[in-house]
Amino acid sequence: MAEETAAKRGFMDRMQAWIEKHLVPVVNKVTSAYWFSIVADAVLYIVPFSMISAIPSIWSVFRRFWTFLPDISALSTYSFGIIGLCVVFTIPYNTMVKESRQDRGLIAGFTAIGTYMLAMNFVKVDNGYQVDFSKFGAGGMFTAIFIGLFVAAVYKRFATKSFFSEDSVIPDFVKNWFDNILSILICLLVAYIISVVMSVDLFTFIQILVSPVTGFAQTLPGVIFMAWIKDFFYFFGISGWVFTPVTRTITQAAMAENVAALTAGLPIPNINAYGFSRYYMIGGEGSTLPLAFYLIFLAKSKRNKLMGKATIVPSLFNINEPLVFSTIVNNPYMFIPMMLQSIILPANAYLWMSMGWAGYHCQMFDMNFAPNAVSAFFLSNGNWGNALLCVVNLIIAAIIWYPFFKADDNAKYRKEQELAAAEAAK
Repeated sequence: MAEETAAKRGFMDRMQAWIEKHLVPVVNKVTSAYWFSIVADAVLYIVPFSMISAIPSIWSVFRRFWTFLPDISALSTYSFGIIGLCVVFTIPYNTMVKESRQDRGLIAGFTAIGTYMLAMNFVKVDNGYQVDFSKFGAGGMFTAIFIGLFVAAVYKRFATKSFFSEDSVIPDFVKNWFDNILSILICLLVAYIISVVMSVDLFTFIQILVSPVTGFAQTLPGVIFMAWIKDFFYFFGISGWVFTPVTRTITQAAMAENVAALTAGLPIPNINAYGFSRYYMIGGEGSTLPLAFYLIFLAKSKRNKLMGKATIVPSLFNINEPLVFSTIVNNPYMFIPMMLQSIILPANAYLWMSMGWAGYHCQMFDMNFAPNAVSAFFLSNGNWGNALLCVVNLIIAAIIWYPFFKADDNAKYRKEQELAAAEAAK
């Protein structure tokens, strides 16, 4: 057993060294890149708007039983439904803040909104103009990011340019008016040429560009890959949050399509919509809730039992960083179960939904700290099959974690006993 453990440790050490040498620098370079960090911040800033949309989702369930309750779905329409608008504003605004040009931040954000709306191809009707409202929300997220980056790049290029000398007597706010004119004109003119003169539907064009990625995300291999890649890096101490700008954008856009289809009475198209991770992040990334219970109730090792007491409460609210970094990261006993559950749980969820045993997500419910079964119930518009799926995946996760927990706990317990015996012999 000792030789086997040493062999495992040696293998994990070699893998850790290879990852730290070859993969970690790449990940760090990408996540710390100027534009990646700008987009990441913008995506995270909109989380409160997504969370607000959970309230109408809960309310709609109550309205099934008490029909006299008012319809408050507008809260979701004008929170989750405008996050594209929020993102396109935030990207150039944050860019100007990063460039220490806060005085141009608001105007840069306003320019992005104007450019974004100009690209929407409003249609003239008898009473004015109309546009698909979904373009303002998650359905337009990819286009919002693209336009936001374009406007940000223009403003960054001219951030240090001014028509006036530093000793000019003209007030600063007046200088700012004129110094922003060129950036505003370039952004709006480019959008006008593309959308009006060339009659290009930029939203459709961007969707076509990203369709290989978004299409792959809706396949069984894509679902598994999105879960596996996060858990693989998490095992080596790199949080899955670094992938959020990509994964959240994909799943929120898919959710927007599902919501639109539900509203129109059409078949809901996307399995991997926002909240699909509820089925493979039970207790946090890696579905570690069963492990937290094992540590506190079944562990013989004093260290493991102490870790269980310290991490059980956060784990109940899907916060598992204390558990992962204290018990799982670089632990050779935990690598196989971490990888197994990242493959089996999302695959099981995908198959359940494919066979109609659980519903597709079509209601925004952004409450990550709620019990997974509760979130799944509301995300699926009140489908009990989704809540049951969370329970089934919890049981599967418990089965996967148990033998590896026992092996790790026994090894730690023996080591503690050996140390205690050595102390007693002194």
